Amino acid sequence: MPDHPDVYADGFSLTGGQYGVTLTFTHSLPTGEPGPHEDPTEPVVRLRIGRELAKTLAESLSQFFAASAQQPQTSATTRH
Repeated sequence: MPDHPDVYADGFSLTGGQYGVTLTFTHSLPTGEPGPHEDPTEPVVRLRIGRELAKTLAESLSQFFAASAQQPQTSATTRH
C-alpha cells in the first residue's frame, strides 16, 4: 500500500458551497497560560469533497456512533 498522510486533529471547521464541502482539520496549540482561554489552532489538513460524499460521510458517522453507543468497541472500520 502506498504511503499516505497520518495526522492527528482535535478540531475542525466546515464550509460548503453549491458543488462541495471543505473540511479543515486543526490541532490545538496550548498557550501554557493559566486560566480559561481559547487555545489557538493550526490547520493540519484540508479535505475537499463532493456534496454526495459529504452526505454519505455524515450518515456513516451517525450510524457508527449510534451502533457503538449500544455495543462499545475499541476500534471499528467502515468502508463506503
